[in-house]
Amino acid sequence: MKRKSAQAALFWSSSKKVAGLLSISTVLFCSADILLAEKAYAGIKYNSLTINRTLLSYHLSRSDYAVDSIIIVKGIVYDANKQPLASASVVDKSNRQRGTVTGSDGRFEISVALNSTLQISHINHLSKDVVISGKVSNLEIQLEEGTQQLEEIVVVGFGTTSIRKNTTAVASFNAENVKELPFGDMGSALQGRVAGVIVQQGSAEPGQNGANISIRGNGTPLYVIDGFISTGARFLTLNKTDIKSMTILKDAASTAVYGMNAANGVIVVTTKQGEEGKLSVDYQANFAYNTPSYPTKRMNAYQFATAINNLNLALGQGTFAFKTPQELEEISKNLDQYTNWEKALLRDFAPQKEQTISLSGGTERLKFFGSLNALDQQGIYKGNSLEYNRYNYRSNVSTYFEKVGLNIDFNVNGTLTKEKYPPAGAGVIYSRLRDRNPFENPFTSSGQVSNQFDNPALQLQSPGYIKLNTIYNQLAGALKWKIPGVDGLTLGFNGNYNVETQDRVDWVQTATYYDEDGNETKEDPANIGVSRSSYMTSRYDLNARLDYTKTFKEKHNVEATVVHTRQHYYNNNLSAGSRGFATTEIHQIQKGDASTITASNGELMQAWMGYVGKFHYDYERKYMIEFAGRYDGSDNFGKDSRWGFFPSVSGGWTISDEKFFSNIKKGNLLNYLKLRASYGEIGLNDVTHADYAYLPTYNYNSNAYVVDGKLVNTVTPGPTPSANMTWYTRTKYDAGLDFFLFNNKIEGSVDWFFEKTKGFLSADKFRYTGPIGYDLPLVVSEAEDRIEGFDGALKYKTKVGQVDLTTGFNFTYYRAIAFKTNEDSLTLINPRLRQQGNEKFYVATGYVGAQFYTTPDQILNNPKRITSRDLRPGDLQYEDVNGDGKIDGRDQSRFGHNTTPTFVFGFDIGARYKGLNVMANIQGTGIRETYMSNIAMGSEGERRLDFEFQNDNWTPENTDATFPRSGNASLNDNNNYASSDFWARKSNYVRLKSLTVSYDFKYAALLKQEWLRNLSVYASGVNLFAVGPSVKYGDPEANNFDGYTYPMMRTYSFGFQLGF
Repeated sequence: MKRKSAQAALFWSSSKKVAGLLSISTVLFCSADILLAEKAYAGIKYNSLTINRTLLSYHLSRSDYAVDSIIIVKGIVYDANKQPLASASVVDKSNRQRGTVTGSDGRFEISVALNSTLQISHINHLSKDVVISGKVSNLEIQLEEGTQQLEEIVVVGFGTTSIRKNTTAVASFNAENVKELPFGDMGSALQGRVAGVIVQQGSAEPGQNGANISIRGNGTPLYVIDGFISTGARFLTLNKTDIKSMTILKDAASTAVYGMNAANGVIVVTTKQGEEGKLSVDYQANFAYNTPSYPTKRMNAYQFATAINNLNLALGQGTFAFKTPQELEEISKNLDQYTNWEKALLRDFAPQKEQTISLSGGTERLKFFGSLNALDQQGIYKGNSLEYNRYNYRSNVSTYFEKVGLNIDFNVNGTLTKEKYPPAGAGVIYSRLRDRNPFENPFTSSGQVSNQFDNPALQLQSPGYIKLNTIYNQLAGALKWKIPGVDGLTLGFNGNYNVETQDRVDWVQTATYYDEDGNETKEDPANIGVSRSSYMTSRYDLNARLDYTKTFKEKHNVEATVVHTRQHYYNNNLSAGSRGFATTEIHQIQKGDASTITASNGELMQAWMGYVGKFHYDYERKYMIEFAGRYDGSDNFGKDSRWGFFPSVSGGWTISDEKFFSNIKKGNLLNYLKLRASYGEIGLNDVTHADYAYLPTYNYNSNAYVVDGKLVNTVTPGPTPSANMTWYTRTKYDAGLDFFLFNNKIEGSVDWFFEKTKGFLSADKFRYTGPIGYDLPLVVSEAEDRIEGFDGALKYKTKVGQVDLTTGFNFTYYRAIAFKTNEDSLTLINPRLRQQGNEKFYVATGYVGAQFYTTPDQILNNPKRITSRDLRPGDLQYEDVNGDGKIDGRDQSRFGHNTTPTFVFGFDIGARYKGLNVMANIQGTGIRETYMSNIAMGSEGERRLDFEFQNDNWTPENTDATFPRSGNASLNDNNNYASSDFWARKSNYVRLKSLTVSYDFKYAALLKQEWLRNLSVYASGVNLFAVGPSVKYGDPEANNFDGYTYPMMRTYSFGFQLGF
């Protein structure tokens, strides 16, 4: 009794320290009231730990959270041949900071709590758990040979599998590898880390930097979070430390269970649940600074003046028409007196901070996990006119009724985002900033906003703003019942209801500006306005399922699943606004000019239903076959085309388990080899599937006519109904190999895939001859797209002395071809311009073979563009493709490979020595090209000459230039700036995507502090370094070189993690 009271007092004391340090006493559980009540005084009997909920109550014994006595365990680990096994890991499962490694003699010694469970593992053997019920000095443990990775659980559609029995194309992402990195969204965290996943991020604007994610070159994937279909926005805003597992489903066999929404692949996320063991608390803080990664170098005043002089000379306006030599010399001596617009309006570093706190624990009957996360990102603009704040919460509770075999899960989570932006978007602000030259000023000499034309300071320092408040909440629950009397049969039900609301307000008012004499110009009240918009979306999902798992005669393994699923979606939106504010103190619509008030409202409702079936059979995990399919229906289509069946089949053969393979395995060159293949058909509900387009619709037109001097509304027919429209069908083939090499130190997989998409919708515009004033209805066409490629991954783990080394490599390569199109017959006869039969990701159409004229003879003796005139050396010469002696539209062709990469790769490198850990990720692309816009070309002359690279013009002394001779679009009838392959610049790259160095003091100074699980400090960075041919133009990942978008960022961060 005294021991138990002392233990309770120790726990209560620790709990008070936790509450005092982190202030998390009750806030983690928004969905339930959890009260930890302990009377921890000697001689007072401990009653219970009570958890009160709406539907269920539990009474846990006090010993569930008592601090147990520490005992010493000594033992030896053997292999299957009873030989001592060195380098085996011995870890306390309830406190993984307590761990050790066996020596060369297989022996180990570890201090653990009484009744702890030790997990003993080795890279070439299957793990084993041992319960420690008392002090042990001669524990003997024998491990069986096998590859532990093969038994790892992988979450897939409506179930789980393992690497050993999996027959489909899937890949996993370990969120633990990025938890110390300052990624503001999960899309960026995936880049370069998963085979088959292609991530592009063209901007780093807070709140707007969601990366574009593709699986094997397809469109937006489907997201499934904790068993429910979600959205890309929800995925991007996930708290990365909440993620337990993430699986990418790539082929038809793995995605067929999601039917018509799964053709682009599926990303399945499972969040953390509570684990049996003592109460554990984790806190992490990350502080970061963002700075433009590869800002394009602007011309200084001297360079700009020289460029304008050269331009004027080329246009026949004389030498030194802009600035004289004396003026140029004076400018060069006083460069700091001229405007650097970036320094004037942007700060060097934008701060970012993120904090996460989580609580986990439980017993066999009740487990809980809760977390809070806060992210604060500020923009690079001076004056804090851009700020993004996001708050996540999550509470996952699971309880088990052992007597009836019932498991109940309860999940509450949500996100609150608060965003603030200048009254103009980043495109407007950066375009105006880039277009200003060093001889112009954002501010007067007295520091007031100047009257400079298109001055971006008018937005950055204005009282105007854009504010958004978005709230998302989800309530989910699940039941799983082991049906009595039928071994392996379970009945399940889960459901969720989520609501998202947003309120947005745009206050449009620019700053007051001044001339040098101090005369002010205020915004015209007629231009001051406010607009307000809001929306509410709600969705519920209901799934009922029956699962059966059984092994017959210890060899025949059967798994079957049947699911009925249905979803319902609802949205309404409202927007209103007004202008003409005589006073700017109240930002409300009714305070504007009543005659300018506008309002609109919309609603949408949709429903889906499906029946899912899965059947898996394997013989000793050697021969495997799996069937999966879904019968899907959507009210987005007419009754006769509403339902579709999407089947798949996959199989696997573990070749390494055959007798003839035994000698190969003994050589430890190839330890495991499995061949798998799959086939299936998946639906695709694409963007051309307009909502209810199969029904007759009408357009309601506000204020369309004037009748008797008054505005009246009208109704007009909508588009012609498309009664036969239905989803696209994508057929997928996949063949892959899974393998382990060199005594299981290398794990790998490689897949070949082929996909063809049919059923594209098209209006037959080219055949009807009696125009009716409207487009014809959409019908299923014969168009077909095809994708073919490979993806794969390798992982290598080894130990050199006391250093654990890990490396990994992944790649994705594919080709996307418009196999058959709906192009008209005239287009189809031109093989150089048509889409059919060509790769989809070309740069543009235009002249090809562009190079510089270098002598007058070349101009005289070669075909010329027929509209060009006054050609000189340094102008562009184009190829006469059809050989008719002239350059015109018939010589134009498709050219280049656009910014969409069709080959991407990533390297992961890690090293751990005691408490020191280093991790790096290198990411890159194959061929991609970025076409220079008119802005980057400088074709508009003085207004677009901004960057140093634009000064690399051709001259007789600079024949290897990257630009033609100085000029603009008016020079020689725009010969040099016509669309051509000259302006497609290679933008493939390799970059150090991330680097983290951390140290856990638990391994040294704090080793004896049993209450502390870990205390790590770390420093990390993102986008630290890049190489590639386009770095001189800007960040190689950007989609253009004109600098009109919010820049990509290089991020430096530091932080710490505390766990107890």
